Amino acid sequence: MTTVLYGIIIIFATFMGAFVGLGGGVIIKPLLDLIGKDSVAVVNFISTCAVFSMSISSTVKHIRSKTKIDFKLIISLSVGAVIGGILGSKLFDYLLGIFNNNMLKSLQGLILGILLVISVIYINIKNAKSFKITNPICIAAVGLTLGFIASFLGVGGGPINVAFVVLFFSMTVKEAAIYSVGTIFFSQLSKLITLGVTHTIPKCSILTLAVAIICAVAGGILGAKMNKKGNEKVIKTIFTIVVALIALVNFYNAIVGFTA
Repeated sequence: MTTVLYGIIIIFATFMGAFVGLGGGVIIKPLLDLIGKDSVAVVNFISTCAVFSMSISSTVKHIRSKTKIDFKLIISLSVGAVIGGILGSKLFDYLLGIFNNNMLKSLQGLILGILLVISVIYINIKNAKSFKITNPICIAAVGLTLGFIASFLGVGGGPINVAFVVLFFSMTVKEAAIYSVGTIFFSQLSKLITLGVTHTIPKCSILTLAVAIICAVAGGILGAKMNKKGNEKVIKTIFTIVVALIALVNFYNAIVGFTA
């Protein structure tokens, strides 16, 4: 029953992730934490695998659909995201040895909730200040920050990625969604490699993991297809509603964990 529930959550999350740039992890992580069947390390790993799978299927779908993509920008962002992903994973492992499961889960929920609220507010400010960064080093620095946040929190970081891309590269939310998913691919890849190299992959159900990956791939393909068809206003509205709801779930998880 838990595996079926995980599958439903993941296909919905990754669909929304590829459609409006949420990444998926920001939905998967807090909802799996809310279910409470697995440890924070296992939830992080399942979320990472699902989001990574979604990013592959979504990006391939965009390439096949001949979506206009600035690959130089994605590469520069991704170089930073890989480094940030490794650093974020290291910090998570370090804190896992200091705090108990509930405390670390609550800390992640609180930080993610705050970042999501900031992202929603910024995206919805009319004529918000934005920049047009072109320096590869500065672009990589943005990617490093995003990769670090995503890896440490165990999410793709989609809404945060979208807000950063809109802010630093003067894109629409629809355009930013594509680059968000591209950045997610490399940050999650670096995290998975780090887990493998350091032999810190947590034990989890193979069936659950397989279902998570299959659902994530399906969600990524469907979401990318909808992103291609969707208009900016619809994508922005869905982004705002879903992120606001997930922020509330994160704050709830944080409060429950801190008071446990």
